[in-house]
Amino acid sequence: MTSANLGVEERYAVFPFYLCLDVSASMSGAPIEAVNRQLPILRANIGEDPAISEVIRFSVVTFSDQARTLLPLADLSLVEEIPALVAAGSTSYSAAFDHLRATIEDDYRSGRVAGDRWYRPAVIFISDGRPTDPPETWRAAHGRLVDPAWKRHPNILSFGFGAAAPEVLAEVSEGKPNRAFIATEGVEPARVIPELMAGLISSIVSSSASVYSGSAELVPPEVPTMTPIPVDELE
Repeated sequence: MTSANLGVEERYAVFPFYLCLDVSASMSGAPIEAVNRQLPILRANIGEDPAISEVIRFSVVTFSDQARTLLPLADLSLVEEIPALVAAGSTSYSAAFDHLRATIEDDYRSGRVAGDRWYRPAVIFISDGRPTDPPETWRAAHGRLVDPAWKRHPNILSFGFGAAAPEVLAEVSEGKPNRAFIATEGVEPARVIPELMAGLISSIVSSSASVYSGSAELVPPEVPTMTPIPVDELE
């Protein structure tokens, strides 16, 4: 049974996914081109499956010097295309975290007006570099995003390649242990990104299935060219 057959009070709660992508200058060339090739594939796979698009809402947030919403939170079956990304600027993690905090809150309030119920959001954070803002600045922004007192605080999976720092990705992740991943040394981003995006599709498919069972489990993707960062060993 789909939401079209259900009343407002009976509709399935939605599971919001925010794909937060680093588009700093170091992503220029093959990395950003790979992302731009993969996003339409993701849109088609998620949007063309009614059982997934029924409960998954998807947004794309990009960050460099500043952060912005490239694709507002949406049912991907209603999205014709995802705008292309352009790489430029530095790598402000604090801009990403502050933008996510404000955007999630705004989206939640808009969704409530429309009659939606939400599960705890998921953030998929992808970066190829270290933050260029001071540690105290991005950590404060991150703290606001994952503050347990804020009911919309998201689960975060983080993925890094290139010059990304494992210890930083471990700090960014939020939720169960070992939810940070780093590319295998020597593997080019142009190879990692397609596997990561394919893994993300599988993750969303599995996560959407959990909604129909009355929960919302964020299932980490399996990416052959990436390995979990042992968070406990970095503490």
